[in-house]
Amino acid sequence: MFLSKQAQLRLAFLTSVLGMMLTDSVNAATFSIGSMNITGGTYTVWDSSGVQVINPNTGSSTSPFTTIGPVTNLVGGYIGNGGGGLLFSTPDADSIVGGLWFGSPFNTYTAAANLGDDLSSVGSISGGPIPFGIVDDISGTISMNLSSFFGNWSNIDFNIGTGKNDGITSTLATGTWNPVTRAYTMSWISTVDSSVGGPCLPTQCTAEFTFVGTANPVPLPASFWLLSSGLMGVLALARRKRSFTST
Repeated sequence: MFLSKQAQLRLAFLTSVLGMMLTDSVNAATFSIGSMNITGGTYTVWDSSGVQVINPNTGSSTSPFTTIGPVTNLVGGYIGNGGGGLLFSTPDADSIVGGLWFGSPFNTYTAAANLGDDLSSVGSISGGPIPFGIVDDISGTISMNLSSFFGNWSNIDFNIGTGKNDGITSTLATGTWNPVTRAYTMSWISTVDSSVGGPCLPTQCTAEFTFVGTANPVPLPASFWLLSSGLMGVLALARRKRSFTST
């Protein structure tokens, strides 16, 4: 069958688009996290000798977060104030998540630097980049850089994020993600400095944190829509061909 020059050019264009998409098919399943929330989670602490610590407030070694702040979109650039102006005995309603640990609340934040608590107007924690991560809708996984995540307990600041080069702390927070429901569960392990005292003496504690919630990928890339329009064009040409040959 003879195709017009216009039809030949269109078919060549669509073929090239499909070729590019097939070449990039390995990366097509991975998307940056555009927004997320935290609806719950737990934390577990091991002392300096590697024994799980029983939290007297819960009677268990694994404790749930008891407070969840109004802003938990970590990738949205939320900057906590590090408990500025709060007494150490006061839960911070604006922290990301929090809990009770040995009779006092601990609060968590993300920031480039801690802006201080009631004993310090400057703070002592150097943070990291705004949290970022990816989801994979083929493998059903999620991973995040949480290197700027830190906590405040009893007027003590401590980094509990990812990426510390100490041989223990997780490189990234990782877990599972459901591309249909958008639900995720991710965990990471981080060391806790001995400055916290108590079971973290004489060296340090180790803690595991788990977040659950939903995470949404950024809008589909433009290449996806190119592929979709290309497929529709190919189908249209096929229908046109069938119509032409039948007449």
